[in-house]
Amino acid sequence: MTDTKPAGTTAEGLGVVDPMRIPGAAAARRAWFGLQSLARVFVALVVVDILVRVMGLFGMSLFLSLAQPLSWVSAFLPHDALILLPALVITRRPDAIEATPNVMRGAIAVSLVELLNAPARGLVSGTPPDPVVAATIVSLVAIVVTAGGWYWLALGLRPLNPLRPAESSAGLANLVAGALAATALLNLLMTLFGPAPDVGDPTWTALFQVNSAMLVVQSLAFAYLARVVVVGTGDTTRPAAATNLATGSLVLLAIGGVLLAIGPMLIPVTGDNAIWVVIALLTGPIAMTGFVASFGLGLADASGTIDHAVQTEQPMPA
Repeated sequence: MTDTKPAGTTAEGLGVVDPMRIPGAAAARRAWFGLQSLARVFVALVVVDILVRVMGLFGMSLFLSLAQPLSWVSAFLPHDALILLPALVITRRPDAIEATPNVMRGAIAVSLVELLNAPARGLVSGTPPDPVVAATIVSLVAIVVTAGGWYWLALGLRPLNPLRPAESSAGLANLVAGALAATALLNLLMTLFGPAPDVGDPTWTALFQVNSAMLVVQSLAFAYLARVVVVGTGDTTRPAAATNLATGSLVLLAIGGVLLAIGPMLIPVTGDNAIWVVIALLTGPIAMTGFVASFGLGLADASGTIDHAVQTEQPMPA
């Protein structure tokens, strides 16, 4: 005997309802479970960072404003992109820890500083008897670790460059690194010999100047990284999209540094001057985000294949 249902009987009539399906949920699950464990950690840290800022913990905020549409870009980029950097590196090349250990060290150092710097300063800013001292120490440590991260990335990328780079790439690399270094040194001179900002206490003012002066270490390390990256422009062992995007982004950062250093002498900086808003956006958040994205495209991957970049054949949990 076979089971039959009366004509017109539907799943709804039997009390059975099809499960609700969220568009894209399946693809998102496949992408998530296709990531390596370390990559998932840093993706999760981005989510945690956003939630912490939304809740206003440790004195942090997203700084979003409907009156300022550009804040919807600067609220997340390049901050969360930098936190995601190790995930981009290892997703592109799952053997990055063994193949390019310095790249992974640098990416993790930069990511963790970007994640922890602000909340750590917020956490100690109320520490008696002098909250500014503790916050300044945290900031100085963050500067040194970030400088180390940029330097590690440079050490990891340098062996990937051609033994004999093109003269045009070498020349452009010197210009970009020189511009970034010159801007850093100019800012240092202005910090040391320019008018000191008065923050209400002589000790606090001195600490502010020390912190500002130490930024030159981080900036010079980034200038060295920029030179290493731009020298590799046109490297045939890595994707052209990655090296070109990285070089273009670094050129924008160098141009922005120079313009923002000497430009105000030529064009006054005012709140309603759109040219400075555009320059700051293009040569700041967008340029740095482009540089970070180049790692996802293969800036640190000279393996010659991307077949293993995302492991989509892993069984999904039930």
